[in-house]
Formats: sequence, structure tokens, C-alpha cells
Amino acid sequence: MGDRKSRIVADCRDKLGEGPLWNNATGELYWVDCFGPTIRRLTPDGKRTDWTPAGFSNVGSVVFCEGGRLLAAMNDGLYMFDPRDGSLAPFADPNYGRVDLIYNDAKVDRHGNYWVDNYDRTESAPRGVLYVLNRRGQWRIGDSGFVVGNGPTFSPAGDVLYFSDSLGRQSLAYDLDPATGTLTGRRVFQRFSEAEGLPDGCCVDREGCVWLALYDAGMVVRLSPKGERLETVRVSARYTTACCLGGPDLKTLYITSGQTPQADEPAGGALFAVEVDVPGLPEPLLAPLS
Repeated sequence: MGDRKSRIVADCRDKLGEGPLWNNATGELYWVDCFGPTIRRLTPDGKRTDWTPAGFSNVGSVVFCEGGRLLAAMNDGLYMFDPRDGSLAPFADPNYGRVDLIYNDAKVDRHGNYWVDNYDRTESAPRGVLYVLNRRGQWRIGDSGFVVGNGPTFSPAGDVLYFSDSLGRQSLAYDLDPATGTLTGRRVFQRFSEAEGLPDGCCVDREGCVWLALYDAGMVVRLSPKGERLETVRVSARYTTACCLGGPDLKTLYITSGQTPQADEPAGGALFAVEVDVPGLPEPLLAPLS
């Protein structure tokens, strides 16, 4: 099993960095500070732009849409975000106003379906739902009953969805129907002990291996499609939260993190990166939506 060390590429000190996403067309990296709440962008020349929308307590994630906008998962709903002027426009709320549920991680799968999860604000009740907006324009529930869910990510062929049941200390896998966004065949992909931390955000490389951040363990692990542990990336921040593959050749693993109470961990909240051997896959765009 390989073991790699990471470097800091953005000394941003996020309260809770999450959801890194590489735009293959522009060479830009986006991620969020959930409790900023802030949307961040890093351009190819190393310049960073930050947006902190007024009136919100959380931003869980962003995904890329055709036309240059992004769909942002805010604490009370989903909003279209335009980086050209920083504006947010309401889009949808599949929670239908259910209180104390916070939108969290989101991704677009290989077929154009949009997936977003949420979690119980108190992190004590299994009220979290994994929603899908399928390419037919229908909102559906993919799965439910999570205290805190994270992810998701998808196999290269788009026929398997991986999802983190974080407080359950397990990574799950499902068979995915591309047309309807229906999930079947739920199974445990990998379990984790208390010493290994909590499974958090993840991404998939071109070989179908899953890079998975382990929160409170200071590392990201690479798992084969069969769940075998192949590599480990160490991060100088215990609260490792999520990862994506980017860079010009899609061989840079970007890793977000959060701050910890420990004064002896000054790197908590930074954005890290490490070069890996197997490239990722370009991130799909969400088709225009009204």
C-alpha cells in the first residue's frame, strides 16, 4: 500500500472546507467553506476569489451548469449561483421546508442526474435524505435514514453510486439506473473503525478506484472497486473532508479540510494537493434548467 504526503495550495483556513470540484474546460477549482458560508474559486494563475452570500448560514456544495452558472446547495434550498456577479436565484427545495435539515454534498452523475444529500442539523437523528433530480426533470428520493450523509460519486461507466453514511462509519454502493436515477442493490462498500475516522467526501479515478476522505483521521485512502485499500495520502489536518481529481492532466488530488480546536494544528482548514498516478474523469455539467 502506497503512502503519499500532501502540500498546501491555498492557505484559506476554512471553518469546514468541502466539495472541491475541478472545471476541466476553464482549469478552475471551486470549493466551499460550509460555515463561512463561502464559495471559493482558484484560477489557473493561482488567484482566489471568494463569495460570501448574505443571509445564509451554510453552503454545502456547488456543481457546474451549462452556461457558466453553478447550482449551490445552501442551508434552506438550492440556488443558481452566477460567478460573474455573485448573484443567487432560488431554484428548488426538495425538502419542502422541513426544518433543521441542511443541504450538503452534491454531484452530477455521468448521465446528467443531479444528486444532493442533507443531514440533521443536530447530527443526532436519522432524518437525512439523498435526493436526485433526474434528467426527466423529476425529483426522487434515492435513499434515506442517514444522520449525516456525504459524497456521492460515481463509477466511470456511471452504473454505480458510492455514498458515505458518515456517522454509520460505512461507505455504501448502489446500482444506478441512468434514465430514472433509481438506486438498487444497496451494499456496504467499506466499513471503518473509530480509529480510522469517519468516511466523508469522495471521488473516482479512471480505473474506477474511489478516493475517500476520512474525517478526524487526517488522510484520504484509495480503494479498489472491490474495496481493497491501495494507497493513503496523509494531510496535516485531522478534519479531512472531501477530495477531487483535477489539474491539466486530472492527476492532482485536491483535498479540503476543516479547522480543529487544537492550537497545535495550524494547517486545519487549508486546501491540500498531491500528485497521483491515475487521472480522474471530467466533471459532468448540469444541463440548462428553468
